[in-house]
Amino acid sequence: MPKPLFYVGTAFCLFIALSSAAALMQQAGGAPFGFVAIHATALLPSPAAGWAVIVALLAGLGAAAILVRMAALLAVRHLFGAFAALFTVGGAVMSLSWVLLLQARMLMLGRGGITLLDGRMQPLVQTHFAALMMLGYFLAISLLALRPYFRVQASRVLSVLVAFPLPLFLLILVQELVEGGTAIAMPAATPASLVFVGVVSVLFFSIAVHCVRHRHMFLETTNLREMLDTRVDHAARPGRPIGGVAYDS
Repeated sequence: MPKPLFYVGTAFCLFIALSSAAALMQQAGGAPFGFVAIHATALLPSPAAGWAVIVALLAGLGAAAILVRMAALLAVRHLFGAFAALFTVGGAVMSLSWVLLLQARMLMLGRGGITLLDGRMQPLVQTHFAALMMLGYFLAISLLALRPYFRVQASRVLSVLVAFPLPLFLLILVQELVEGGTAIAMPAATPASLVFVGVVSVLFFSIAVHCVRHRHMFLETTNLREMLDTRVDHAARPGRPIGGVAYDS
């Protein structure tokens, strides 16, 4: 993994963790639920909203690069989990891109005086809600798919925490279905959504710390064919075997 991409991805993981923690404290204080440029029924003023959309997209891509690298390291021991992580991380990036494109379009209409509660904005609002729920789903599945990696390379607590986002997301979805949904672009602020945001914050903070502590695993070159090919004489290589990069004891 290139060094600039690794350090940028690690920084963005920390940025996501801190942003989630700040959003959690605001919601706990009674503030409405928000995401990037949308807060409940209001849009952030320009140009701050435009910059928020750009930074959110870059943060998502940087964090996705870290998760993809984890999936590559996981492929040595758990190939199915690695492929599942690659698929779901790709789905999360696509969902995030779609959410941010919808927000960019809403900001364009908002400059013309159209609010989120306006009837002309409702198709975008409902599509944004569905895209945001899809983002939460793919994010939860991505973390769950990487559970074998966290169980081996990180602490047992972290390997247990990655199993929480999916049940919490399903609970949020059930609450939206039971309560008849919402006419705004964001899901309702419930205890389940607060816990979901808190768990995501803790997980991305832990991922950032893990990347810093084990940066050699992300920066050193790994060759899956050499790791799986028993004919390669690793003893003839100086230093640590390539397979030891991912799973050394």
